[in-house]
Amino acid sequence: MAHGLPLRALPRAGSRSVTRIGNLMFNPQAPSPEVSNRSLVFQHALAAAFKARRQNLPGVPASMGALLDAAKHVSSGLLTRPGARDALGEIRARLFHAPGRDAEAQASWHESVATAVFAARVAQLRQASVAAAFCGGLLHRAGETLALKMLARVELEYRMKLDSGSRREWCAANGHDLAERLVRVWGLSPEVGACVLGWKQFGEFTEVSPESAALYFGRLFAIELLQPQFCVPGAFDQAAAELGLAADALAQIRGEDGHVRELIRALD
Repeated sequence: MAHGLPLRALPRAGSRSVTRIGNLMFNPQAPSPEVSNRSLVFQHALAAAFKARRQNLPGVPASMGALLDAAKHVSSGLLTRPGARDALGEIRARLFHAPGRDAEAQASWHESVATAVFAARVAQLRQASVAAAFCGGLLHRAGETLALKMLARVELEYRMKLDSGSRREWCAANGHDLAERLVRVWGLSPEVGACVLGWKQFGEFTEVSPESAALYFGRLFAIELLQPQFCVPGAFDQAAAELGLAADALAQIRGEDGHVRELIRALD
């Protein structure tokens, strides 16, 4: 799975610098053949880890049912609902915890929480399932974050690291397969599963569920709030037109900004 991806070796304790040869970063005190061999071993280890761990995904949180019930009330004290905080904590620990890739895992968690809240608000306005949109939003990056967890473990073990572009490529390439497996392993409802697996198809010729459409639009709001530099000009206008959302509805959804930030802080 990782064949041909650019790698850099992490400097060992006491080394002063790293040097680049082609796409490979390595300790200049190490012989070149050693670096090449480590790179090849790393790539084989990453492929083996993916093959093994995709068959052994984390189990569904015991409090998942409580979260589905609490999600119906996302705009009125989600964390005060029985089991909601525990479920969110378990989901984060099982899917969004990647030692060695902590910053990336935290960014994905924040985006997922924000997407969930905004998607729930869109679903409410569109008379779709608020609970399905919320849970789908929370898990919409689950496949990619599982891939990140696998990658981080191998990187720590072999003291080598994919560059940022290759990391995103590897996680994206393997994320859908892992998401499909997670939907089955966790026994997610058809509505939630359709959100997790189908939200990217919004705007294409394939028809998506109302909850998936709400998730797609909710993610746009999450990106606008958390990473405005990545907003695509005109994306909101196009999506709003396709969903039939008026200007006052957009204002109502943006009104969740404070709630999203409070929820992220409370869960951190």
